[in-house]
Amino acid sequence: MFRLAYPLLLMFAPRLIPYIIKYVLLLWRLTFDRRVNIVLRALIPLALLYVLSPVDLLRDRVPILGRFDDLIILGLAGLFLIKLSPRHVVNEHLGITPVSDRPEDKDPSNVVDGKSRIVDDEG
Repeated sequence: MFRLAYPLLLMFAPRLIPYIIKYVLLLWRLTFDRRVNIVLRALIPLALLYVLSPVDLLRDRVPILGRFDDLIILGLAGLFLIKLSPRHVVNEHLGITPVSDRPEDKDPSNVVDGKSRIVDDEG
């Protein structure tokens, strides 16, 4: 099994490394951003404590998943942090600018600049 996995890993690693670095930095920034809920920000440190602790919850119960339980817990913590954080905060850290629906941003040549005033007919 590992004879096939190693060449595949070497083949896909150069393509995956930039994405992995990007999302690790995103997790780091979201963990320390005060606009994200404190419970969500605590997921990554708690998952790292689980990874570093000698206790394994799945090793005896499920033979295959017992070897990868640390990676599963860390991955789920990262997934929950990204998906449950406010979308505008995640987009800001990823460098994604929001799309504007204002007509003057879409086509500035069709915008008419003018002034208005209220005329009181009762007085």
